Amino acid sequence: MLQPLVWVVALIIFSLGSKVAKRRKTYQITALVVLLFFSNQFIFNEVCRVWENQIPIFRATEKFDVAIVLGGISNYDEFHSQPNFHGNSERLINVLPLYFSGQVKKILFAGGSGRLDKQNVEAIHIEKYLMSLGVKQRDILLDTNSRNTYENAKFAVELVNQNDRLLLSTSATHMVRSLACFEKLGISPTPFPVDYMSYEDNRFELDKLLAPSPRVIMHWYWLLHEWVGIVSYTLRGYC
Repeated sequence: MLQPLVWVVALIIFSLGSKVAKRRKTYQITALVVLLFFSNQFIFNEVCRVWENQIPIFRATEKFDVAIVLGGISNYDEFHSQPNFHGNSERLINVLPLYFSGQVKKILFAGGSGRLDKQNVEAIHIEKYLMSLGVKQRDILLDTNSRNTYENAKFAVELVNQNDRLLLSTSATHMVRSLACFEKLGISPTPFPVDYMSYEDNRFELDKLLAPSPRVIMHWYWLLHEWVGIVSYTLRGYC
């Protein structure tokens, strides 16, 4: 229900089912306004910039004992025997240079399985992938049980030492909620936001101001998901 495109389709259906001409026209105009608003690149970018820029850009040069990478970045293609990485895989990709340069000693990957039968656990195939790149097995910590952001934090905290210097890597839109979950558990990792959906360059180009973008509609889903998520987590005492 957080998909703006679903709202547009619902309004169109209501307009087709309405027998009152004035109401039908109202539904149609509303559908058009919603579609134009949520497909506008400039509007989304300005809103998303405010949300993502709450967390400073990572520029730290100190060393960390553990980099915590939040999952949900891949699934395993059993037919082709290979991982399929999603658009948010920068959570892991951007940590790898820090590991190989020595700035990060260990990588903790937090990601279980959303399936009831506990099959296709993300952390297991990510471990194999990391080892194929040259990451030492002793430097890989795995949380194979978590199914959501709160559990990412809860189980990750159990795998690290109290005095470890921690780095937290997740998508910029997801960082506010993620960091709040860790801080609720008494841990304050250094945030490493990646996978930004907003941009700073060429913000006022004509095509971004006026041209609708189907991609932006999907981006709104993830931003709305975070807003609803942080309200839900606050009410439940998770953050």
